[in-house]
Amino acid sequence: MMMSSSVKHLKLVTGEEVICEVLDETAGSIIVNNAMSLMQNTLKTGEKFFTFKTYMVYQDTPTNVIVIFTDKLMSLAVPAEEMLQQYKTALKEMANYLEYLWDDTEMGAQLKEQMGVDPASLLMEASKKEK
Repeated sequence: MMMSSSVKHLKLVTGEEVICEVLDETAGSIIVNNAMSLMQNTLKTGEKFFTFKTYMVYQDTPTNVIVIFTDKLMSLAVPAEEMLQQYKTALKEMANYLEYLWDDTEMGAQLKEQMGVDPASLLMEASKKEK
């Protein structure tokens, strides 16, 4: 289960911002999962808002871990409470989508049987709030 204290907001040297759960840290890298990129959007009125998208294609379940090398990090912060809640909502929505893919499509059922794991349930568990 995801602990709020392990969720971090990263800024990479590319300027990209990522929110993720940090699983482990070493001198040269950090190991993360549930990584989501922050995307800035602007309405025609000029108002700005942010959305999330998966950081890497096909790396969207809690069983997928990503190594980010520390020389590619500019900064690391604890996310604001509002961002943390939106992140958890995004994880729940991703879990619902994966559950649909895995349970309501023939291809998903075949993959689930072959892999022996249900990524949607893992993602849903990771999105639960623990205080």
